[in-house]
Amino acid sequence: MGDFDVNYIVDKYWDTIKEEINVKDIQSFDDGIKITKLFKPLWSALSAKFSKDTGNIIKYWKMWNITELGEWRIKVFDDSGNEWILEKEDYEISYQGLDWDDVAVDGGVIVKLDLELTPELEMEWVAREISRFLNQMRKDADFAVENKVKLNYYTESHYLRTVLNKFSEDLKWEALLISIEEWQTDWTISSEFTFWDESIFFILTQ
Repeated sequence: MGDFDVNYIVDKYWDTIKEEINVKDIQSFDDGIKITKLFKPLWSALSAKFSKDTGNIIKYWKMWNITELGEWRIKVFDDSGNEWILEKEDYEISYQGLDWDDVAVDGGVIVKLDLELTPELEMEWVAREISRFLNQMRKDADFAVENKVKLNYYTESHYLRTVLNKFSEDLKWEALLISIEEWQTDWTISSEFTFWDESIFFILTQ
């Protein structure tokens, strides 16, 4: 496979990538971060392919007489016009400056995950858990997919009430809800969703 434009791929499949790997945002590395690509020759591969020229290849390699050609090929050259074309199996790639955790490198693409759980991300996670909970309630109640239902809830948790209000439109779409209304009293028959030591009670009705 030939070279590809990572920025083009990310721009084209932005929403799909975020959904598949469950991330909030995708950003390129800050310009202030210095990452250097390093090529490490594989002696056995070079010896088998270039025999007596291997010493010269290594010599000019160390002088950084290297040009990337694309298609995973690189060219090593001397000052007299001689050159050697190396394929992907003839060298390894490493990166200087990747002294972080949660970094993956594959096919020349470097990815770092920021795993800090901000309050906003936590709320989104709780909202997704509520959405799954409500859809399971629909399934247990044997509601048809085409039937939208009403959601009533009761909670003493300011946090869970905030989550529900903040993501109400998303929840209506994901759980096929007509409305979301808070009741001021608890019920005997309800389904309880808990987050840490806080609870919210739900009833779905047609």
